[in-house]
Amino acid sequence: MTTKILCALGTAFVLGAPALAQQPYPPPYQAPPPPPQYQPPVQYQPPAQYQPPAQAPAYQAPPQAPAYQQAPPYQQAPPQQAPPYQQAPPYQQAPPYQQAPPYQQAPPYQQAPPYQQAPPYQQAPPYPPYPPPPPPPPSSGAPSTATHAASQSQQGIRYHPWRVQIEGGYTITQGDTVKTLLNDGGSGGLGITWFPTAAIPFGFRVDGSYTSHPQTLHALDLASQSTGQNIGDGYTDIYGGDADVEIDLHLGLRSREYFFGGLGWYKERTTLKSVTYQQGTVCWFYCYPGYFPVYSTAQTSTTGWLNSWNAGIGFEFPLGDPATFFIDGRFLRIKQPGGGYWDFIPIRVGIRF
Repeated sequence: MTTKILCALGTAFVLGAPALAQQPYPPPYQAPPPPPQYQPPVQYQPPAQYQPPAQAPAYQAPPQAPAYQQAPPYQQAPPQQAPPYQQAPPYQQAPPYQQAPPYQQAPPYQQAPPYQQAPPYQQAPPYPPYPPPPPPPPSSGAPSTATHAASQSQQGIRYHPWRVQIEGGYTITQGDTVKTLLNDGGSGGLGITWFPTAAIPFGFRVDGSYTSHPQTLHALDLASQSTGQNIGDGYTDIYGGDADVEIDLHLGLRSREYFFGGLGWYKERTTLKSVTYQQGTVCWFYCYPGYFPVYSTAQTSTTGWLNSWNAGIGFEFPLGDPATFFIDGRFLRIKQPGGGYWDFIPIRVGIRF
C-alpha cells in the first residue's frame, strides 16, 4: 500500500513540474510614482443642465490566455579547453660583477714659485733748470733781417711809443631809418697811436676814415620826386675822424686785446645822378643799333661837421717787430642835421707798425 502511494505521488509530481515551471516570478521592486503637482482649483462654474447618464457598454469577456508554450530545451554551453601550459623562459644569470678601477693617487703638491721682490724705486731725474735767455748778439756784427724778425715774433709784441696804422674794411648800417636810405659800403682809413709809457697800457688813438654807401631804391624814388628828374643812381660818402683812448690787455706773448672809445666829427656828401637814354650803337659780342643809358650829376649836397661818438674792441697779433696785424670793430653813431642819428658798425683790419 505504501508503495502505491509513493508511486502515485511521484507520478503527480512529474506531471505538475512543467506547470510549476510556467509560474511567473514576482516583478522586481519599483519605486512608487511621485505625487502629482499642485494645481490651483478651477474657478467656480454654474452646473450644467442635467443629462441622463449614458448606458453602460455590454459586458465583454476578457481575452483568452494564449496556449501554453513549452520552453526550449536547455542548451549546454560548449566546454572551453584550457590553453596549453607555457613554460617560463630559462633564467638569465646577472652579468659578472665589474670591479672598480684602481685608485688613482693625486699628483704631488706643486710648490708656489718663490716671491719676486719688486725692483728698487727709481727716482725721477732732477727737473732741468729754466734755460737762461739767449745772450745778446755780438757788437761786431748785426744779425740778419730774417733772424731778427723771427726772434721778435717769438718774443711777442714789444713796446713802441708811436705806432702808425693802415686799415680797411666793411661798414654795416644799423637801424630802420638808415637802412631804408643807405646800403652797406666799403671803408678805408689811416691812424696813429701814442702810448706815453710802457708801465701803463694806456694810450691815445686818432683815426681818419672814408666810407661810401650806395643809396637804396626807396631813396632814389624820393630824390626823383624832390628834384623832378629821373634819378637812376646815387651814393652818400661819409668821411671824418675819431679821437679815442685805448687800453691794451695782453693775452699772452702772441696776442693782445684792446678796448677803445671816444668822440668824432664827420661830414656827409650825397651825390644824385640822373639817367637818360640816347640812341646809338650798342656793342655786346657784336654791334647793333639801340639805346644806352647816360648818367649825369643832377645834385650834390654836403653837410657840415656832425658830432659822433664810438666804442669798440680789437685784437692784435705780432708779425715781426715793429709790425703787427689787427682786427677791430666799433659802434659809430652820427648825429644828423635835421635831428636823429645814423648808426653804423665799421669792421676793419690792418697793419700797425
